Amino acid sequence: MEEKKQTSEQTTYKRSLTNAHIQLIALGGTIGTGLFLGVGNSIQKTGPSVILIYIIVGLMLFILMRALGELIISDLKKHTYIEFIEKYLGASIGKVTGYLYWLSWIILAMAETTALGIYFKAWFPHLPTWLPGILSVAVLLVINLISARFFGNLEFAFAIIKILMIVFFVLFAGYMLIAGQKTQYGQVSLSNLYNNGFFVKGAGGFLQAFQMVIFSFIGVELIGLTASEAKDPHKTIKSAINELPVRIILFYVLAIVAILVILPWSKVTATSSPFVQALNGAGFSGAGNLINFVVITAAISSTNSFIYSAGRLLFSVTLGGEGKWNKFFGHLNHRQLPLRALCFSALLIACAPILTLIMGDEAFSFISAIATSMFLIIWIIMTATHLVYRKKTPKEEQHEFKLPLFPYLDYLVLVFFISMIILLLCLESYRVPMITALITFAVLYGFSKALNKKNEAAK
Repeated sequence: MEEKKQTSEQTTYKRSLTNAHIQLIALGGTIGTGLFLGVGNSIQKTGPSVILIYIIVGLMLFILMRALGELIISDLKKHTYIEFIEKYLGASIGKVTGYLYWLSWIILAMAETTALGIYFKAWFPHLPTWLPGILSVAVLLVINLISARFFGNLEFAFAIIKILMIVFFVLFAGYMLIAGQKTQYGQVSLSNLYNNGFFVKGAGGFLQAFQMVIFSFIGVELIGLTASEAKDPHKTIKSAINELPVRIILFYVLAIVAILVILPWSKVTATSSPFVQALNGAGFSGAGNLINFVVITAAISSTNSFIYSAGRLLFSVTLGGEGKWNKFFGHLNHRQLPLRALCFSALLIACAPILTLIMGDEAFSFISAIATSMFLIIWIIMTATHLVYRKKTPKEEQHEFKLPLFPYLDYLVLVFFISMIILLLCLESYRVPMITALITFAVLYGFSKALNKKNEAAK
């Protein structure tokens, strides 16, 4: 009995994250290589209409976060969304989603560490591609093992770097626009947004760009994973979620508008950051090194967040289960941190160079597409969980932070995410990653059901 029964110190996180930490972690989680690099791919596919795609996806994820925020605040004793899924959709779906969610963060971190090697090559051409990623994972693991507050402080610093970079860039573009400045591509002008039409690549190009835009937003739900370590979760979670639309407008839409007023969409390439291309076109010396530094910090920041998330998800999904696997990873150390789950997750992330050797230059694109596909499945399950929660919970037991227009907004989000899955299955370049994600979910679900039957038979 003593082995199965853990004290509250072993199973409860320490509340050490302040409001500032939560706000900056929430912001940092949504600003990464998807914006700094991936937006070039999106602009190339669809032109200025990428702005509309960011608004659409941002709105859908804001609705999702309002639903998830309602779930989180309804029971702050739960560590992750997975525990809510287990409660309202069943243990099998919960476990499968938990492992799929954990695997998704591992894959995302692998993509970021792979990208780190490429970024450092710009400064150190002879540096082995695998070395920056391995070293970054090792250092970030140590930081995550010190305390959640230390993690929060680091994310705070990383987020500030990204914010300052984007604010500087938007203000710089605004100055050039008002002053009527010219670049090597011509006049800095809002007319770049509509000169050749807004939907310059038609419906086909517009739809092609959704995958990378969705990938850009992955990490927004990290807000919820910090709830169990927040000092004042009721206040900080509400604030972080409600301010999400402002962040989307400022740090995505305005940044893209700023790029396009300086750099005509037809001149944007997917081989480097469009921020670098715009600044270079404007004659801003040293732009390459400046942006490369910011992109490196963004990749390190994302990897830091993914290690944090993966460790807590593995701990949560194995907590309270039977078997050696569950007992080993469902444990907190004396610092109230999931040490074993963090170390194992970091070890898997450190295997990223193997994928690079197998896939070559396509590794990042393929892995990011798989991650997007997996998150679409996970977000559908999360939305379904909120639907069941509201239907099962009496009105007098529901708190004031509710998703408005229930259940219609839930249905809207479900239709959108399902439509995106169908879209990715129809588009040849994303079909294999989407099928891979669906097969992974089916295999995990089948394995979970078989394991449950075995455990029931043993009893």
